[in-house]
Amino acid sequence: MTEEELNARFNVVEKLTNLFKFERMLHLVVTSTSLIILFASIILTIQKEKAGSTELTLMFGSSGLITYAAGRLLRMWDQALKVIVGGKIDEKI
Repeated sequence: MTEEELNARFNVVEKLTNLFKFERMLHLVVTSTSLIILFASIILTIQKEKAGSTELTLMFGSSGLITYAAGRLLRMWDQALKVIVGGKIDEKI
């Protein structure tokens, strides 16, 4: 990949991120807020000693809520890097 091609891809990603800046910020705020609320509820559940292995697995496991929420925060950056390096972006949501 030439430097000109890399710069062109970078410019495309930069334009797209600027175009959807409001939506990105709103998504980050909502997802971060929900993650904070989720952590707070987990802490309260643990403090009240009502958190069993099932509840903790649902919160922290590979298919848990925290894993999913944190993964959604990083999804856009993963897609942007794929565009820059020339990888295919999958359309799964």
